[in-house]
Amino acid sequence: MFGKIFAQIYVIKANLAFQKGNSQEVLDLLEKAYKTGCAKASVVSTYGYMLLKHGKLEEAMSIFTEQFNSSKLSASEKFDVQANYALALWKKGQIDAAITLLEKVIANYKNTNIYGSLGYLYILNGDLDKALKFNLEAYDYNNTNGIILDNLGETYLLLNDLENADKIFKELMALNPKFPEAFYDYALLFEKMGDKEKCVEYLKKAMQYKTNFLSAITSEDIENKLKEME
Repeated sequence: MFGKIFAQIYVIKANLAFQKGNSQEVLDLLEKAYKTGCAKASVVSTYGYMLLKHGKLEEAMSIFTEQFNSSKLSASEKFDVQANYALALWKKGQIDAAITLLEKVIANYKNTNIYGSLGYLYILNGDLDKALKFNLEAYDYNNTNGIILDNLGETYLLLNDLENADKIFKELMALNPKFPEAFYDYALLFEKMGDKEKCVEYLKKAMQYKTNFLSAITSEDIENKLKEME
């Protein structure tokens, strides 16, 4: 009983830390909740995801593997764990395996996060026609999610459809996104449009947001592009 109480307390504190933007404290508190042995399956899954965001790849995969064998998970929770495991596969360099797993998941279970992850991996894998078709489907599913909008805008950009890319990125900016890829990709659009001043402006905005292990870009990518443009 005490284990469950302590687990709940740690989760409450983790939620407060999350609201304050303290990612490391969130991870530390979820680890404590996990180590009580009484944390809910959803909490354990979130802990695994946070490990992944912090670059603790093997530890995250161990958590996800442990959950695959758990009888405590609902069907939807199992799909969420598989989706997180797919992200780990991507980070291990196994992008084809990650895509295959996400395709199996989304055939049975759809949510915004899975649309966002698979849409980006299609882009990364270079199949732009497939990426466009899928990211348009994702847009129909949820056209107010930043990741989905960024994926669609980037797809249009890579296809050199600058008009549609601009339309989507304007929708994205209206959402006041809080992740660097949104501004970095928009900056690349301005570069293609020949607007160096706007490109530099949005690269500087991208610099205001931290990247993590699951980010599509690094801080160095932004810095190098900014040096190139200035």
